[in-house]
Amino acid sequence: MNKTDDALWLAFTELAKTYPYDRGVRLTADLARWLLEERQRVRLPVPPIMQKAIRIVTQELDAAAPPNR
Repeated sequence: MNKTDDALWLAFTELAKTYPYDRGVRLTADLARWLLEERQRVRLPVPPIMQKAIRIVTQELDAAAPPNR
């Protein structure tokens, strides 16, 4: 298994700090969306587990959103 580049990991932690505190839900949703877009860009099939994860995270975001007034 390859080691994770320290600079890459530090960049990721700095990015994570820019998101509001919501237990990582928005960051996870953005990463899942990006992974999905990249798979589609290179024309790879989307695994069912990725589709399920995106659906679950999206539902959590919808549930956590304040009601529209």
